[in-house]
Amino acid sequence: MFIINPAAGKKDASATLLPKIRAAAERAGIYPEIEITQGPGHAREIAARCAKTGEPARLYACGGDGTLNEVLQVAAGQEHLAVGCVPCGSGNDYVRNFGSQSGFLDMDAQLHAVVRSADLIHTEQGYGINIYAAGIDAQVANGIPKWRRLPLCGGTTAYTLSILEAVCSTFRHKLRVRAGKRELEGDFMMLAICNAQLYGGGYRAAPYASINDGLLDVVLIRPVSRLKLPGLLQDYRKGRHLTPEGTITEKFRPYMVFFRTAEIDIQVLDHRPLVTTLDGECLPQYQLHAEVMRCGARILLPPKLAQNTPVLQAMGEKACLKK
Repeated sequence: MFIINPAAGKKDASATLLPKIRAAAERAGIYPEIEITQGPGHAREIAARCAKTGEPARLYACGGDGTLNEVLQVAAGQEHLAVGCVPCGSGNDYVRNFGSQSGFLDMDAQLHAVVRSADLIHTEQGYGINIYAAGIDAQVANGIPKWRRLPLCGGTTAYTLSILEAVCSTFRHKLRVRAGKRELEGDFMMLAICNAQLYGGGYRAAPYASINDGLLDVVLIRPVSRLKLPGLLQDYRKGRHLTPEGTITEKFRPYMVFFRTAEIDIQVLDHRPLVTTLDGECLPQYQLHAEVMRCGARILLPPKLAQNTPVLQAMGEKACLKK
């Protein structure tokens, strides 16, 4: 089933997508169902209807990260459901983790997609597959739609402009962070709990994260002066703040905390709600809890992208199969 969100992105993609799906399906001898969503929450309703049948199904979320998120809320923990993504949004952060958006727009490849196991982030806000961000990151997510309406302002540019706007508001929160035996308190302006590597239209928050290693990569950034911020953001976008061994690079050491964990709790100490965003879905909160849902989803990847993709670890896949 292809679930198409006509409101994703800057224009309705269904006009060009429908004939491509039908032509590829005819070549493959497949007769898919196609549903057009009517508004927020409808993709989730369609997926739930499929789930209730108990029959094996491949559900393709055709839209942005929000459309994919709706389908994942239903597919989490359901072994008879596999979820694919056809990127039609502005950011499309999920597919960026696999290196090529074009591969996900190849309908012939999509109809021959390979099933892989992936971890999910389990929170009180629901499930996520990408990144659970809080603080200025969520404020930025709220501001992105305004910037995207400008001509030639794509996902990465809109994200950068929204960051600069948010920073000018002198944004910070005092937080208590607990993860296993680790506990720390301090003022932070950015927080990202990462199952995957990218968000914000291409910012590589966790450049070495894997979506099937059973761990979350946690990035905390302390307040940075406005003069130093542009240079740091440029390197942060490219993932230059961390080494493959998980060491913080010299430029970021005064400002960053990084660690990996399977579970984390965060408490707001300044009595102001902390705005969170889970794969783009925002909510104000005073306490956060996130944990790994090991092998929580079955995802569909075009065959070429399912092989040797850094965000997928072979050992992680073996652990999911044993489970």
